[in-house]
Amino acid sequence: MIYKDLEQAKNDLQWLAKKCTLPHFSSSRLSAYQYATLEKALNSVEEDSVRLFYEACFDAFHLKKPLWSHHLEQVSLPALALIPEHGLSIVYALEADGSWKSESIEGVKYIKNFHPDTFFTPIKMKPVEKSKKSASKMFKEVALEQKTKLFHAAVATVSINILALATSFYSMQVYDRVIPTQGISTLISLSVGVFIAIFLEMLLKLARSLVLDNTAIQMDIAYSHNIFSRFLKIRLDALPKSIGTLSGQLQSYGSVRSFISSAALYVLIDFPFSLIFLATIILLGGWMMGLIVFIFLVLSILVGALFRHKIDKLTTTSSMASHKKLGLLVEAVENAENVKASGANWSLLSRWNALTEDAIYDDISIRHYSELSSYLAAFLQQVSYVSLVATGAYLASTTDTLTMGGLIAVTILSGRVLSPIGMLPNLFVQWGRAKIAVKDLDNVYALAGDNEGIARPLSPESLSPNYQCKNIHFSYGEDMPTLRVKHLNIKAGERIAILGRIGSGKSTLLKMLAGLYMPQEGTMLINGMDLQHLSRSKLSETIGYLPQSVKLMSGSLRDNLLLGLVGVNDDEIMDAAKKTGLIQLINALPQGLDTPVPEGGESVSGGQKQLIAITRMLLFSPSVWLLDEPTANMDDGTENHILNLLHNAIRANQTLIVVTHKPALLGMVNRIIVLSPEGIVMDGPRDAVLQKLTQPKQPKQPKQPKQPKQPKQPKQPNQKNSPEGNTI
Repeated sequence: MIYKDLEQAKNDLQWLAKKCTLPHFSSSRLSAYQYATLEKALNSVEEDSVRLFYEACFDAFHLKKPLWSHHLEQVSLPALALIPEHGLSIVYALEADGSWKSESIEGVKYIKNFHPDTFFTPIKMKPVEKSKKSASKMFKEVALEQKTKLFHAAVATVSINILALATSFYSMQVYDRVIPTQGISTLISLSVGVFIAIFLEMLLKLARSLVLDNTAIQMDIAYSHNIFSRFLKIRLDALPKSIGTLSGQLQSYGSVRSFISSAALYVLIDFPFSLIFLATIILLGGWMMGLIVFIFLVLSILVGALFRHKIDKLTTTSSMASHKKLGLLVEAVENAENVKASGANWSLLSRWNALTEDAIYDDISIRHYSELSSYLAAFLQQVSYVSLVATGAYLASTTDTLTMGGLIAVTILSGRVLSPIGMLPNLFVQWGRAKIAVKDLDNVYALAGDNEGIARPLSPESLSPNYQCKNIHFSYGEDMPTLRVKHLNIKAGERIAILGRIGSGKSTLLKMLAGLYMPQEGTMLINGMDLQHLSRSKLSETIGYLPQSVKLMSGSLRDNLLLGLVGVNDDEIMDAAKKTGLIQLINALPQGLDTPVPEGGESVSGGQKQLIAITRMLLFSPSVWLLDEPTANMDDGTENHILNLLHNAIRANQTLIVVTHKPALLGMVNRIIVLSPEGIVMDGPRDAVLQKLTQPKQPKQPKQPKQPKQPKQPKQPNQKNSPEGNTI
């Protein structure tokens, strides 16, 4: 046994996740949720269970899958060792005296000889991708993970096609040997054999169907996980504005999965077997019969590809119309109250009908071209059959190169040659939809993420919330108002209110401080580190953000109170609810905390939503409280109660930054920042800023009218030189 009990194993996990100094583990610390998930998975000290648990640990730390061995070599260092009854140890180096330098929960040790049943595995980081991962690359990787199952399905398909030859050879033998010789015993033997082949073919088809269904399930789960995970990592300011269109794009991966599974078997098995069946026809009926089938095979391929470009173009426009319809539907549901009140039903209905018509006409055109291709392919198969029978009958009547049984076998096999070609129109439709889906998802994958361009985000053990903002600039568009802040410092423990007119960028600045938005210019540091270099999970553990408009998630009331939190029990929930006053709502609900909450939480009022969000913040107790109009929907009594609660709940070492238009909230702060789109207008102690804001402006003194210029006096002649002055 590697561990004596679960407590010893959990202690090793805590040391590995939080205190191990090896960069493989220390450079990417686990979030509280990831740690709690791993700890929950540690439910047995059986040897196999422990090894499986550490494989999950390696995956959580983005390390290569463990390769367990009882032998330790120097080239495998650093290595993880599971020592019987001692547990986990990290082996760093082989010393000159032959001892192994290792570190464990007990500290650094030098081990001369390990227990013979010790398990070792090298610790290696996964290679860092130089370029951003695209959706098309993700689809390929997931498909390749299922290559074993697809190979099994391919083997079953090969076997099915081989067994399909049995009916052709059976017919040939019956017509050529049984009927002329009246060999009843031979007929019985052949019939038993072909029945066995048909039965095996049916079993193989069932087995292939089960394998493909299982493969489809695994691929669907992997695709859904990867796509939704990528969506959740998109930075908030990079999210597309059209929710409906984005939803349609995210759901379109099903067409890619169905195309991959069907196209793989078609390209690798069905079409190559058409050529094998063609070779069999040449072997049985000669080159003349083979040439006829080959000509119709080529014609069928050309007919199948005839309308491919039309189908691709129509598929693109149909998908766009479907996305727009979904977007309009989401928009109408979210704004149903406004639509009803403004009487805009007719406007939305007109847009809906126009989009529906576009989608319907495109779908009908796609079906028309697809069916036309299928009809032409069926026509060519019939003409091929007639041509084969006619040519075969002529050859069988005039020469001895083809027998009656051979003719029957050739006609059966010709259907096997041409039937895969009949699948081409449907494959082209699937290809068109899959191509659009991949393109749409590539656009989603190209959106900026939370830690854009950072392979291993920082996850420090502690994070002191000291902000430094320098020359930051953010804009929602070229013609939209911008936010510019040249210099802003916020120290841990400060209590700050951000004031400003509507559109001055108060909420935008708060989102940037939460790490939800990234400044387009300048730097925003917390504890001397760029916010974009810190892992999203670490920021979420440190910073609590209450948005201006609270949205609840579908689930129960308890689910919304514990959103993102771990290790919180019902006693703590009820204690926080009593402090905020949410207990009155909980007691009024028949199901209490288990009351279902619909999407968006429209079953409760705006003030109750804010109470739920504040109760969750109280349970969370973050180092930084970012509140955006926290009491906007509350009455005066509830507001005063919440303000007193927040004043007492936020500790001295915790930072408060609140955006508000209400004077009542200013009593919680000791510093005020006044913001405008051009930057910070005022920043200083609360009382000094309020005095400036409330100080009446001095009326401007009217300018005194300018005095008219006096005309210049004529210059008096110099008396000295004046003749009148020269007297005797």
